[in-house]
Amino acid sequence: MNGTDFILKGIKDNDIELAKDFFLKFSNENELENTQYGAVLDNKKNVSRIYINGLRVAEEENFLFSYNITSITTKIKKSLNRERTNVGRSAYTDRVKSILLECKETQVAERLVEDLQKFELGEAHDELSWNDVSTHACKLLNAKNKVIFLTPLELSESQTMVDRAKRDGFKIITIPENVKSKIRGLKDIYGNDIRDLEEYTSQWNESFEFKFVHENSLSKKEKEIFSKKDEIFKLIGGKPLKIKKVLISETMRLKTQGYNEACGIWEESENRIIIKRDQLKDLTSFAGTLLHETAHALSDASDITIEFENELTYLLGKLTNNMLK
Repeated sequence: MNGTDFILKGIKDNDIELAKDFFLKFSNENELENTQYGAVLDNKKNVSRIYINGLRVAEEENFLFSYNITSITTKIKKSLNRERTNVGRSAYTDRVKSILLECKETQVAERLVEDLQKFELGEAHDELSWNDVSTHACKLLNAKNKVIFLTPLELSESQTMVDRAKRDGFKIITIPENVKSKIRGLKDIYGNDIRDLEEYTSQWNESFEFKFVHENSLSKKEKEIFSKKDEIFKLIGGKPLKIKKVLISETMRLKTQGYNEACGIWEESENRIIIKRDQLKDLTSFAGTLLHETAHALSDASDITIEFENELTYLLGKLTNNMLK
């Protein structure tokens, strides 16, 4: 090629390597994803590097990734000095956010969410302190992977649902409370609901099917206890007309409050009470569950409501009155 040859004398090899280290081209950085605003680079060094059009302008000690900004804002232009060094974070923060929010690849989302799980310990990198970035990472991971997002408190208090989710093939992702409040009710990048504990429970209940047990399949002891249902109803004045059936099921939906299986439920649409089979272990459990669901049927109210509490209190009084007579 035509041009001018330059011969530089007296320069050590180490000086050349230091000069080359300012340029992305010679740094052997691994590009994870490229967007319209710039690229996310794998940070394999002790510090993250910020490049502008391939030239290193700053370093960050607590960034998860390195970045090459290719779409320059006015703010960045104003901050660039002649040497292109020591550019402050305030100049490029918005562009770094824009790059991350444009990412669509799973590997970037997985790294972000993995780091997000260290937030409660104060060990997360600085990018995860930006709510819009942590929210985007959850949206991306929800779309690409079979995951469920839980807070540390939910993880400890809802072990039954956690175990069920694991059995269903879901990966548990722990997120801080502030991120949980941000993603609740949001859609992922494909338009699907983000799967937190409430959403997973709702989906599980919608797909739930009862496994009914015919009375002839009950054990001798279970049959004896189940046969007492009419006597129990008699103690409150007889079976209410709106209750058409009392059935036994091996499986049960989850409670309205909490994430454990209910002992029984009242199905308004079918006018039936369904009781979990394990309640037939003794008469006390069966009678208590039967009367509890009867109170739901008569009050048309859910747990922890005044209407339900009043109906349950009335039934207890009626039952006691009839027993004493």
